[in-house]
Formats: sequence, C-alpha cells, structure tokens
Amino acid sequence: MTIQYHYLVLSGILLYSLLWISFQDMFDIFEDIHSPNMKKKVVPDTKYEFENLRLRLRENLENIADKELQLVMKSEMEQLEEKDGLSNWRQQESLELSSLVQSAITRLQNPPDCSQSKKLVCNMNSPQCGFGCLVHKSAYCLITALATRRVLILSDLPWYYSNITVKRFFLPVSSSCTSYEGSTKKVSQVFQNDSTQNVELRHNNDLSQPYDPPALPSVLAERILRLTIEPDAWWIGQFLGYLMRPNETVRDHLAREEEKIDFSSPVVGIHVRRTDKIGNSGGGTMAIVHEIEEYMEEVEMWFRKYEMTHLPVRRQVYLATDEPQVLEECHEKYPQYTIYDNIEIAKLATIKTGQRYTEDSLVGIIQDIHMLTLTNFIVCTHTSNICRLLYELLHFKNGDASSMIHSLDIPWHHRFVRKSIKFVAVVDDFSTNLKKGDELLSYDQLGDHHQLKNLQWMLKTQNLRTQENHLYPVYMLKQIPTSFDFAIFDEVN
Repeated sequence: MTIQYHYLVLSGILLYSLLWISFQDMFDIFEDIHSPNMKKKVVPDTKYEFENLRLRLRENLENIADKELQLVMKSEMEQLEEKDGLSNWRQQESLELSSLVQSAITRLQNPPDCSQSKKLVCNMNSPQCGFGCLVHKSAYCLITALATRRVLILSDLPWYYSNITVKRFFLPVSSSCTSYEGSTKKVSQVFQNDSTQNVELRHNNDLSQPYDPPALPSVLAERILRLTIEPDAWWIGQFLGYLMRPNETVRDHLAREEEKIDFSSPVVGIHVRRTDKIGNSGGGTMAIVHEIEEYMEEVEMWFRKYEMTHLPVRRQVYLATDEPQVLEECHEKYPQYTIYDNIEIAKLATIKTGQRYTEDSLVGIIQDIHMLTLTNFIVCTHTSNICRLLYELLHFKNGDASSMIHSLDIPWHHRFVRKSIKFVAVVDDFSTNLKKGDELLSYDQLGDHHQLKNLQWMLKTQNLRTQENHLYPVYMLKQIPTSFDFAIFDEVN
C-alpha cells in the first residue's frame, strides 16, 4: 500500500506540473483572442479542474509516513503553487467568497424592521462547556439562523461556570436588532417553515438538519470546494470570525500585545492543552499527554521546510498552554529559540488555581487565540476545542489553511453537528470489495469520523453498495459535496 501510495502522489505531482504548463499555454493563447465569451467558457473550467487536483495532491502529501520525504515534497509542491500563476486569483477568490458570507450574515442580523423579523435565541451557558465549546455552539446557532432566516439573539445569561457574560467581550452580533419581545418556544431543531416569532434552541447532538455542516450554500459550493481542502472548516470559520470580532477594549489590548512580538519574521505557534483534557476527567476526552519534544519536532520541521526556499531565520515560537510548567520546560530545553509566552495567562488557565473562569482568564484565552492565528504555522491537538477553533479561524483569515496546522493526535472534525459525510472511492481495493465510484457514508454521533490503525488515521465508512463497514485512508476517497439552499444567497450570481 505504501509503495502504491507514493507512486500515486508522485504521479499526481507530475500531472499537476503538466497541467500547469498546459494551463499557462492556454491562458496565453486566450489572452490574444478577442472573444470574451470563448475565454470565459474555457479558462475557468480548466482552472477549477487544476485547483481540484492541486488540493488533492496537497492533502495526500500529509499521509506520507517518511517525514523527510514529506518535507521535501511539501516544499516542492509549494514552489509549484508559487509559480503556477494562480496565487493572485486564489487570494481574490478567498476575499470575495468571505465577503459574500460576511455580507449575508450582516444583512440577516440587521433587518429593515426588527419587530417583524423572526428570532432565534441561543444561550452561551451550556453546562460543562468551556470557551471553545461555547463559541462553537454559538457558530452553529448562527448557521441555523442563516438557514432559517431568523435574526440570532444571544441572551444575557452568564456562563455556566461563572457570572461572566461571554458575549460582551465581542462586538454585538447585530447593531440594530438585539432583543425580542414576548416568550420563546424551546426547540431542539429549527425548521424553515416554523412561523413562530421567537424560538429558543436547545442543543441536541442526536438530531440533525439538512443545513448542518458539511452542507454548503448551493450557489457558492463549487467555488468553496476549489478553494480549500477542508471546505467544512472554511464554512464554520466564517461564522466564528463574525462572532469573535473583539470589542474596542479587547481590540486595543490585543493591539498592544501584538507589538511585543516580531511578526516581521516567521513565528510558529504552539498550543499545549493539559489539565482537564488529559485522561477521563473534565471533558472526558481521554486525551494523552504529548511531551514538548513532540511539538518542537514539528516546529523544527516547519522551519527547515521554510529555509529550503528562504534565507535562514531566527527560530521564534508563540507558546500558549494551561500548564505553567510547560513554559519553564520549553525555555530550559530550547534556549536557542525565541519563545513568546505569558506565564500569567497560563496560571489563570490552569484548573489548579480555580481562576480559569474569571474575566482576566477569558481575556487571556482570547489573547492566545488571536496571537496564534497570526503565526505562520501551529502545532496543537484536535482533542482540544481550542485547536479546532484555531484551524477554523485560520481558514477565515487565510482562505485555505489546511497546511497551516498540525495536530499531534486526531484529525480535525466538527464535534457538534458534522455527523454524516459522504465519500466516493477514487481507487479500487479488491481486499475489501471496494470499487472505484462506490459511494460510502462516514457516520459518527460526535463528529469524529476517524480511527487510528497501524499509526495511520483512517476514515470509518459503510459502503452503500455492499453495506460493508471498513476503514480507509483518506487518499482512497473523495468527499462528496453536500449543499443546501441558503435563500439569503439567492441574489449571488
């Protein structure tokens, strides 16, 4: 399987290069043709095919077991991407798509007549739900509001763990429609045809709606799929980005903290989650301890890859953790690195002091998240909500951020609503009766569709043709897009 896999990747890179040459030739030819209709018809179609192949190749590079080989191939892939003539188009496409989504959210949240608009009420106070969990659930509320054409109202109820109202650290979700009158109907699902004026959503992970991720807006889906390997992360990131706009006080604080870090030279971020995420306590994640050496190995690999195409640079790290001892250990073991950290934030974040759910601690979490999203690369663990949150926010800020983060444990997943995902087989596997073109369903109640086998993360699937359950590596399958008619995008051409 390994030899076959490497052959597939190398063949793909060769094909990518040939397509690039063909695409450049074709583009030059059409620059000289004065028929705008012909150019419009041919160039975009080829461009999208080209981008689809590029993204598949980059995704498959992550599955190469030999780290040295992976490092070299990633560097060469990045060089191809820099020279394929599409960098400006990718950046523009990313900005335009993000602008379309942010504009739609803003229109939804600021209706012409607030009194006549239907409302969706959500509470940021779910039991046993930390900050990362809260904002993820709030993002799902905003997705639901967009799908059902309701204005999202975040209530003033305090956090489950303290008397803090989390939403006040961010800009209001609306500038003109921030309250509702009368009572609410408490529901576990929100339906488009519900005429009730005010509904209050109570999360239930056992239920799902057709607009739940991985569903994308029908009119934007094709473009999003050509933009990033993880369209679901990009989509969720749009809502997190809107919700987590800091208020003026927090924004000024973050600006002062930014000045303390030299972002003119590359910085790699590290998020080490310990305390309640280890073992069976707290969130019950059963996460294992990853030593600081494991994080720093990935950090050094990133800098080595960077220096394959750049002059040597100073090694800089931004380190965030809920365990103060990790900071001391990192400084002691890696004196050659410039390490940015904040011991006070780490002390507040740890469970031991009992101050995790104070106002100062919450500002510290927001600060760490903000700084980490400004770095060039992040090493963390996706068993942590914060790590998954970072991945989604990186997509919001950068378009395709699939190569900007490395998880030391599980792959990225959206725990709250992404329960079933459809895939199509791209190769045959006679040992499991898999045929190219077979459709497979990956289903998991908690949104985690992966299982570790022979040190490789595999997708848990059921073949819809044979009804057999098997584990497959990601490179053998391709996700089938799911779309939903978010009516607010109807005017988008």
